[in-house]
Amino acid sequence: MKKSLLLVFAIFSASTCFSQISIESSDLTSIGDQIIRYTDTIPAYGPGSAGPNVTWDFSGAVPEDTAVTTVVTVASTGFQSTFSSSDYAMQGNADSYLFFEHDASTMTTTGAAGDLLGNGDIESPFSDNLLLHEFPRTYESTFDDTYAFVTEASGAGLQTPIPVNRVRLTHTGHVYDTTDAYGTLITPTGTYDALRVKTVDYTTDLLEFKLFSFSQWETLSNTTDIITSYGWHAKEEMLAIAEFAYDTLDNPARFTFSSVPPVTTVGIGDVDEEMPFALYPQPASDQLFIKGLNPTGNHQAQVFSIDGKMVRNEVLAGNSINVSDLKSGMYILRITLSDGTRPEPMKFIVR
Repeated sequence: MKKSLLLVFAIFSASTCFSQISIESSDLTSIGDQIIRYTDTIPAYGPGSAGPNVTWDFSGAVPEDTAVTTVVTVASTGFQSTFSSSDYAMQGNADSYLFFEHDASTMTTTGAAGDLLGNGDIESPFSDNLLLHEFPRTYESTFDDTYAFVTEASGAGLQTPIPVNRVRLTHTGHVYDTTDAYGTLITPTGTYDALRVKTVDYTTDLLEFKLFSFSQWETLSNTTDIITSYGWHAKEEMLAIAEFAYDTLDNPARFTFSSVPPVTTVGIGDVDEEMPFALYPQPASDQLFIKGLNPTGNHQAQVFSIDGKMVRNEVLAGNSINVSDLKSGMYILRITLSDGTRPEPMKFIVR
């Protein structure tokens, strides 16, 4: 239900002084935002140093998995009656949502809903919401918070030692949050002035089951864990730019970094009614479409891998490009318009 994003990166000592930033409520998500998240599943480094003027260099991270997070209205999720007090939801895939309350002083998680276990829709509102941010967030700011939820679902299709009729998960946690560093963060998607947030979450998960609908609840497992995570935040970047986490149950650490799909504008005559120039869908697996580009123009397209190698150079026949033969990963598209001008290069993901 509550997924901790994991990440890994190399750290270098800073030799110059970097400006210290603060994160305001307006720097985070709003409805309509879309964030692409990449995960290096084989990390070879750790979370690095705390303190002022730190440089974290993850430029060598390899994006092996990708996921897209879209910020949507609560009404569009189909779970408005349960999460009527929430301000928006984040859609991780077509069938699951996290819900949030967000104002000028705080951001909290209010619960989750959707096909969370792969066996049908369930709703999991938090009985005690989880505080994610207090604003403004500055270096050395701290808080702690408790949260809890209870989720009950069908046992059909779940991997349990024996077939069960129903399962119930009771989760409680106590989070300690410290903004423990600031400096410069480098990922394959950019360089940022960033604050680092360290979160330590002490959790307990009680998993129960019923063999039959009329049975009593019986304990399947009762597990405690300590999840330590680090998140890097920058001005106007919507979500954590990078995240690293590990726990005490020997789950593998993972390094995750994000990118907001770029939107720019091309010259008059090459766009339809001066619409924004953008790429969709993100990620793509077959055709990548170029929103706003005049399909009758004689435009040149070049595609580069994230390490700068050109993998495609062709004249566009319309307003799309076939990417089905490209390996999964992040790429950069550079277009030369029919009048010789070049819009800003744009990143896209193939999956």
